[in-house]
Amino acid sequence: MGIRDFASVRRWMESIDHMYRLSSQEWEMRLSVLREFCQFMGKNPDEVIAEARERREAKLDYMRQLRAFLKEKGVPAPQAHEYDAIIRSFFIHNGARVVVRPYWDTT
Repeated sequence: MGIRDFASVRRWMESIDHMYRLSSQEWEMRLSVLREFCQFMGKNPDEVIAEARERREAKLDYMRQLRAFLKEKGVPAPQAHEYDAIIRSFFIHNGARVVVRPYWDTT
């Protein structure tokens, strides 16, 4: 199953494209970030969103783990900010509202 086949990814893409109409190249970068994050978490996008919507603590833990993911990958600060925004957007457009830094950095 490809990343675009998950309901949460389709929902996210439709919501963003309704507002911005991103190019294929812009989507490929975003989907790559999401794919790598989900692999890091050992879950698929639908599982991540289901857990994040079910329990607030799970959602916050995903945001904490995002920091660990970026650190492990050695992503430079400006790019890390962009990656963070991509994952937060994925959560927000799937009904798992997050705000900037609502979690304590424990990594």
